[in-house]
Amino acid sequence: MIISFKVGNYKSIKEPVVLNFNASGLSEHRDSNIYMQGNKGILKSVLLYGHNASGKSKILDALSFFQWYTVNSATEKIENTRQTLEPFRLSKQTKNKPSLFELIFIIGNVTYRYGFELDDKKVHKEWLLEVASSEKPLFLRINQEFQINNKHFENAEGLEKRTRKNALFLSVSAQWNVSKAQKIEQYIDKIYNVHGIDDKAYRDITIDLLKNKKYVDLIQKFIKKADLGINSVDILDIPISFDDIKENVPEELRERFKETFEKRKPVTIISTHNVFDEDKIIGVEPFIFSQAESEGTKKYFSLVGLLILALNENRPIIIDEFDARLHSLLSKSIIKLFNSSKIKTKSQLIVATHDTSLIDREVLRRDQVYFVEKDVYGATKLSTLAEFKPRKETPYDKNYLDGKYGGIPFINDLENIFSDEQEAK
Repeated sequence: MIISFKVGNYKSIKEPVVLNFNASGLSEHRDSNIYMQGNKGILKSVLLYGHNASGKSKILDALSFFQWYTVNSATEKIENTRQTLEPFRLSKQTKNKPSLFELIFIIGNVTYRYGFELDDKKVHKEWLLEVASSEKPLFLRINQEFQINNKHFENAEGLEKRTRKNALFLSVSAQWNVSKAQKIEQYIDKIYNVHGIDDKAYRDITIDLLKNKKYVDLIQKFIKKADLGINSVDILDIPISFDDIKENVPEELRERFKETFEKRKPVTIISTHNVFDEDKIIGVEPFIFSQAESEGTKKYFSLVGLLILALNENRPIIIDEFDARLHSLLSKSIIKLFNSSKIKTKSQLIVATHDTSLIDREVLRRDQVYFVEKDVYGATKLSTLAEFKPRKETPYDKNYLDGKYGGIPFINDLENIFSDEQEAK
């Protein structure tokens, strides 16, 4: 479980901001929306609100970069990365300073604090601590100077010599089979990071689960209960072999392409709908899913597999543009799923959204709602609804749109701008 994520000097974020899953002392939804870890409550879900360009996506980008760099820095050079490291560029004080990332999380019953500071040339600092009644360093690093607790971070001795200046010691240790490092890296790697507009990239997960007898019924129920007008979804294998298409693939790429093709053979998704004779159901009609269904239905289908695996495997899931193409009631049902007291899981949901109907006291605690906005210097800031201390009966969504919590755009009258332009002509 994630306890908190901190990031500083990254893209639109200047001073460190913290996404905190520690539940406050609020009384609402204590039996559902929080996990109890000992005597501490940890939030099951967090929602980020803010106007366009406020920095919501940048916070989620930071978590994605942290995840990617932790897993890959031992094997890839930063100049060849697919994710770029960019400091806050609107200040002389930060432009040439390192960026900060830190995650506090729980694996089993052990709490860890892992973080690093780096720029595009090297890792300046890196640390890993076990957190109990006090913090116990497993290793500390400043540039290429290391202090390693060999008693509690076993089999890592000497690996500092194998750690490049732009690689993380944790990543190198995991690569060299240090068990504690592998366990931590695996946890971080299993965080699902989803962009709500680019959902097609995750559709294969749902397709794979539909091929698994263990999950077929569950997926069918998720689809049917969403009131999409679909009775069922099925997978139809396309009878095609690599030999049928290899002439269209450059010869030097054929071996690699063939391997990918065999792992992911093409399929067609079929959705079935009821056929009626007046008000009587007389049968079903199959449709090619990609051609017949709406964009919202396609997105939901892509997300279903991720949601099921996240809940079953206790994996955090992060979704940017959460509300894109989903009806508010369907979005709200997904949030309720993660906040449910009926489901045994330690998964967590983090979403960025503009859908104000989700700021619902019947669904969320006040400390689960974050507002993101930029200050006069263009730097992203975070605050929670709980910090404004609204009364429970307050219409949170209306107050947010009225600007009482920040995180909204102050837009000039576009109508007058255009009419003034016409008059000037």
